[in-house]
Amino acid sequence: MAIAWLLLGAVLAAPATQDAPIDWPSTLQKDLEAADAAMRGSHPGAVDRQNPGFGAQLDAALALARSRAGKAESFAGYWWAMKGYAASFNDGHVSLNTLAAAPGLPTRWPGFLTGFDGDMQVVMTVDGGPAHPPLGARLLSCDGIDAQTLAARRIGDFSGRWNLQASRLDGGGEVLLEQGNPYVPVLHTCVFQVDGREKSYALRWQPLEAAQRKERLADTRRSVRPANGWRAMPDGGYWITTSSFNADPTEQNFRELTALLEQLAPKAEALQQAPWVVLDVRGNSGGASQWSIELARLIWGRAAVDALPDHSWVEWRTSQANIAQLRGFLQKLEQAPDASPALRRMLESVTAGMAQARGRGEALWREPHAANAGAAPAAGPVAPVRKGRVVVVADAACGSACLDALDLWKRLGAVQVGVETSADSLYMDVRPERLPSGLARISVPMKVFRGRVRGSNEPHVPDHRYEGDMRDTRALEAWLLTL
Repeated sequence: MAIAWLLLGAVLAAPATQDAPIDWPSTLQKDLEAADAAMRGSHPGAVDRQNPGFGAQLDAALALARSRAGKAESFAGYWWAMKGYAASFNDGHVSLNTLAAAPGLPTRWPGFLTGFDGDMQVVMTVDGGPAHPPLGARLLSCDGIDAQTLAARRIGDFSGRWNLQASRLDGGGEVLLEQGNPYVPVLHTCVFQVDGREKSYALRWQPLEAAQRKERLADTRRSVRPANGWRAMPDGGYWITTSSFNADPTEQNFRELTALLEQLAPKAEALQQAPWVVLDVRGNSGGASQWSIELARLIWGRAAVDALPDHSWVEWRTSQANIAQLRGFLQKLEQAPDASPALRRMLESVTAGMAQARGRGEALWREPHAANAGAAPAAGPVAPVRKGRVVVVADAACGSACLDALDLWKRLGAVQVGVETSADSLYMDVRPERLPSGLARISVPMKVFRGRVRGSNEPHVPDHRYEGDMRDTRALEAWLLTL
């Protein structure tokens, strides 16, 4: 079961004061040492015999970040060195997040931003200023560096998994942002293809406030997170939206999905007889797999879902920090009256098993299959058990437990539409490691997946690709009716 939402349960210490001058190279070194220790002490890859190169990967990540300490003269220098460290793992489950004590990153832009359209980078948002390339102009190069290399160096090296289309869609809008990164040069001139001709534009940098930054980047990503819920469609179908699988019982999403399942449960027969059901997971970056399993049982029938053979399993790294994290979340579930009994039982089994294995000196503990209720099925497709169509609408945000949902739903016969999803490695279910500076935390995977058919960092590719704006639900629905 993917439970990446454990990050949300972090208990953060009081932020460090920002009044005294900060020795940024020293701060970077100490946080790197702490991150490295957490990875070596709690990440399953460090003791994974099936991944003998992980130790060298740890060494290389640390060495690269340490080599940048000389340019870490501000928070920006610290931040981008740490971002590069996390990115070097090429794992979406190893992420870096700021804490309350962290200052903001001053951001500048030239009055326009590009984003990825397939393999091309084109202008997707422009302010009203003069001398800007028009919307749709194709970026060719900047300061003599071709557009593809430029994006990889400026963004890919500090976000990771740049080979994935989803990563480029998500991060491509930042190529023409200046965010204080001392490890990449400030750009001066870019060449665009406009109306079939090449044209140079001098970049005139200007401040970009945080709210504007968010809005402009949303234009480049064409992403949306619609509200959770469901509605009946005119032709007898159903449209069900789950834009997050977060299962933290203290969060609003937990209450919304609990209510959603309660509302749909009496309609199980109607769902199974419906001519079509749309499962909309736009914006869903993961959470807990139990939600998608329960939805599948309503739509395809419990017997059909539970009969699927599953030869996958997981192993947990039995560090004290990992066990403490899971115990803490179990306590939260025990206090939540609406929490899933299956999830509670799973965590009770896992925490007890990990503690016993640790007592025996075992670095990895194999979770019994009965406890692993949320694992993605590992076998091939089975015959559909319903006559109506099930369509999954997914975008580039789909990751972690959202990918597990597609593993299951597509195996049951669902058709995927939209764009290529994100992808995840075989290391998952993260815990937050607060770094000594109080400025950031890094996520540490706690378990490794075995026997999964979908490979490491392998995305789901749509059966029918949507070329329009994924944010436009009305247009998307009209397009679906033509399939």
